[in-house]
Amino acid sequence: MLRRSADGDARLGQVVASGASLLTLGAVLWPVVQNWRRLPRDGFPFSYYPMFSARRGNTSSVTCVIGVDVDGSRHQLHYRYAGFGGHNQVRRQVRRMAVEGRAGDTCAFVIANLARERPKLHQTLASVEVVTRTYRLDDYFGGGSREPLREKIHATVVVRAVAQTPPVPEVTLVGAIHEGPV
Repeated sequence: MLRRSADGDARLGQVVASGASLLTLGAVLWPVVQNWRRLPRDGFPFSYYPMFSARRGNTSSVTCVIGVDVDGSRHQLHYRYAGFGGHNQVRRQVRRMAVEGRAGDTCAFVIANLARERPKLHQTLASVEVVTRTYRLDDYFGGGSREPLREKIHATVVVRAVAQTPPVPEVTLVGAIHEGPV
């Protein structure tokens, strides 16, 4: 009698496990039906992941912080100087500040952080900019140009004034005759 009860319990456990597996498999596969609907619907908890299947545009824009060195070269500064949190969180904060017209505050925050955390880098900067760059995705990820198609500067904050060398006036001597080596 005990043997039959153990066999019955084992059988019941197999039936329950099989049923739970089938229900889980059905729940996972159910959203796939959305792919064949004219107007697919996505929702929690059953999603067909439109973020992976949605059509993307040819370009994408990214708002970032750029450092301009005293020699005029430009380079993107690490996100950690612009805010707290992960990369995407800081990127959204920088973009929001630019949209709200407070990009200058972001530049000042970055300059203060660089002065405290990276004084040598801070000494090489002439200015800090908040910039939105637009890239052509096929080129960027396909091995083509990684240069932006266009760039919008939201704010520039000067770190230190860079002495400009005054242009040398061009002198033209009319009627002068020069003989011998110069």
